[in-house]
This record gives sequence, structure tokens and C-alpha cells, in this order.
Amino acid sequence: MKKVVIASMFALGLAACGGGGGGAKAALVKSCLDDGSTDETTCSCMADVAVDKLDPKLVNILVEATEAEDEDAFMMSKMGELSPEEMTSFMTVMMSAATECGMEM
Repeated sequence: MKKVVIASMFALGLAACGGGGGGAKAALVKSCLDDGSTDETTCSCMADVAVDKLDPKLVNILVEATEAEDEDAFMMSKMGELSPEEMTSFMTVMMSAATECGMEM
């Protein structure tokens, strides 16, 4: 998950899965590292929190965003499709992850 995923959530007024989550975590960590603005420890922490605490549907959105040509546009589109409960869960977990993992905004 890239730092831009978190930034896009903020820009939206909010604030980066398969089976056991291993594939999802790997995709999120790779995307975060590819962004180049966050270290491996922080990327791994963010991915762990996302996979462990988010509903699989929400994890899938993050994984799909890593594969999108325009990640920001993809996230804006997908965030608009979430129910208020899903949006609240997503915001809460990702904001908590950013704090817990020491991600600088």
C-alpha cells in the first residue's frame, strides 16, 4: 500500500486479498516500498494492520489499488461505493495503522 493510498483517503475527507492474507500483505508491502517514501518496517506494519483488522472486501480494495493504473482515481471511485459502515471501518483502521506504525503524513 502506497503512502498515496492514505493521502487519497485524506483527500476524500477521510484521512495502502486472498485466503490467509499472505498474498495481500506481500502486494501491499511491495506497493508501499515501490512508492519509495516509506521504510520496510513501516510498510510491513501498515500491511499487517490492514490484513489483520480490515474486512477482506476492504483489503481487496487496497490490493486492487496497487494494481490500478491511476491509484488515486481508483481509490476515490471505490471509496464512493462503500457503505457508511464500511467507510467508517476503513477510516478507523487505516488512521490507527498510520499512527501505530509511525507513518508520517
